[in-house]
Amino acid sequence: MHHLLHHLGEHDLPVPRPLGLDDRYEYVGLVAGDDGDTAWPDGVSVEGARSMGALLRRVQDATRDVVLPADAHWSVPWEPAATICHGDPKPANMTWRDGMVVGLFDWDAARPGPASDDIAYALLWTVPIETDPSGAPLTARETALRRARAAALLDGYGWSSPLDVVEAAVARHALAVDEVQWLGERGHEPHAAWVDEGWPERWRSRLAAMRSAGRRTFPR
Repeated sequence: MHHLLHHLGEHDLPVPRPLGLDDRYEYVGLVAGDDGDTAWPDGVSVEGARSMGALLRRVQDATRDVVLPADAHWSVPWEPAATICHGDPKPANMTWRDGMVVGLFDWDAARPGPASDDIAYALLWTVPIETDPSGAPLTARETALRRARAAALLDGYGWSSPLDVVEAAVARHALAVDEVQWLGERGHEPHAAWVDEGWPERWRSRLAAMRSAGRRTFPR
């Protein structure tokens, strides 16, 4: 991961600067800006979603010429691919300024993979592909906003291939749950605690509801 961050920094991308490791800690530099969860209490704006897509494209393009160490390994199962994905590109793992993305941090889940993986994950959290947190049906205004966020994120990225937003997001969420299970079974924390508490099963049980909620916003 530090090798990758160094490479991205050489491309002038706003990612943490790797500062070193010791027997207990990893050290990286601060990515300036407002931290994710506090920067968008009312959700990402349409233009904010567009800025997310644009940064993801810049980052992914820059990973295509990285030369990794021969003994490189990643935190989760992966398959060889031309792109290195961030693995967790949600708004909370980005820094913001005036509603626009200015940085991308929390690279622990990075791994080679298809570009669509990060796009799907970003859509999952940014649209979001889920019911209203209050449990109430979505208003026409919120439905339109979610569609606009999805379109803006894809436009900012420059995505031109067909993409079923709902199926892509739900499949990526299922993969994330599988990765939690995989890490937990190998003793990684906090994943091991989540497995012990039964969270992977609960998350999987909600996939059908997530798909159904998404279809109300993005009908076929």
